Amino acid sequence: MPEGDIVIIGGGFAGLEAARLLSKKRPRLSNRRIIVVDAKKTFDLLPVLPDVAGGRIRKNSAVLDLTDHLESLRVNFEQDEVIRVDTGTKEVFLKSGGVLSYEFLIIACGSVTNFYGMDDVARRSLKLDTAEDAIVLQNVVTTYPNKKILVVGGGYTGIEIATSLAFLLRRKRIKKYSINVIERADDILSSLPEWMRDYCRVNLSRLRVNTYTECSIEEVSDKRVRLSNGMVFEDHILVWAAGVVTPAFVRDLKFEKDKQGRLSVNEHMMFDDNCFAVGDAAAFKHGNSTLRMAVQFSIMEARVAVGNILKRVKGVKKLAKYRPLDLGFLVPMANRKACGKVLIFRVSGSFGWFLHYVMCIFRSLSLENKLGIFSDAFMTIGRPRT
Repeated sequence: MPEGDIVIIGGGFAGLEAARLLSKKRPRLSNRRIIVVDAKKTFDLLPVLPDVAGGRIRKNSAVLDLTDHLESLRVNFEQDEVIRVDTGTKEVFLKSGGVLSYEFLIIACGSVTNFYGMDDVARRSLKLDTAEDAIVLQNVVTTYPNKKILVVGGGYTGIEIATSLAFLLRRKRIKKYSINVIERADDILSSLPEWMRDYCRVNLSRLRVNTYTECSIEEVSDKRVRLSNGMVFEDHILVWAAGVVTPAFVRDLKFEKDKQGRLSVNEHMMFDDNCFAVGDAAAFKHGNSTLRMAVQFSIMEARVAVGNILKRVKGVKKLAKYRPLDLGFLVPMANRKACGKVLIFRVSGSFGWFLHYVMCIFRSLSLENKLGIFSDAFMTIGRPRT
């Protein structure tokens, strides 16, 4: 096979881990270039974006300049949006009109907010895909603290956003605020065990965050939002956290995908010849279910994909298999409470909250980010507690 480039689509956790490992193994890649493509100029530390919106973590602590980072790895960076991938011709088409040919492809583009085709909702909603989104949300809520805040989506992200905004308003000494979580299912965090849901419900009540389940948005305009249960909210701020989907170019690929548009991959993290999908772009079957989206899985999947690219380069036919190890998960809330599971152990309270930030510091990619998150989360005095 003639030598060609290794193209990585996405500069998130999985994409940057793949770039780092390939850079370390450069002597084994001959003259192959490593190219990372991302429309954003920064890597945004997604687990702390709700904290950025709530003002606990500064934006600078949560972002990393991709140009500088990839230059330090001697990896090429194309800041551009991918609009199409042709696996037949092995080409990646960019919004700027450029075309990248590849020998190996890693799709690590993550996911974006899913508005389910509701353009009117998309136009009138705030979201939380980037650190810039977090700053916009913070500014809007700070400017209009007495508006009714509707957070649509009672999953991890929705709960974290709601508690972070409560933290923000309390720090601003806003005594009367209205934060409301709207969830279509019959309970918030419906995929989690009952004890976790109970813990979060009690904590939301402590923060005066209302929850409305078994209802959805039925009508939205600039002036009001009407729910399917008949409730009407006027003078509102609408925040959408009701699910994610892969970017359009992934959904357009003619390969098997799940309902979120994630590419079905085999045990080698491949969906086609020399084509890998990792992180939130990959649907990996583990037992009878698909692995949830999580940083720990994204990084390990990237390592397997890189290992298999190196095997292919060397001509080794037997590829490495991905064997997921679930270290657990946490639902952090802004009043220094959290609940979840670490390995086989239940975790809750301030200890779980502490562990969340320890992991965020560990997963940060620069010393500046690590020190920034440590200082913002643990060292700042005068934060509200309940």
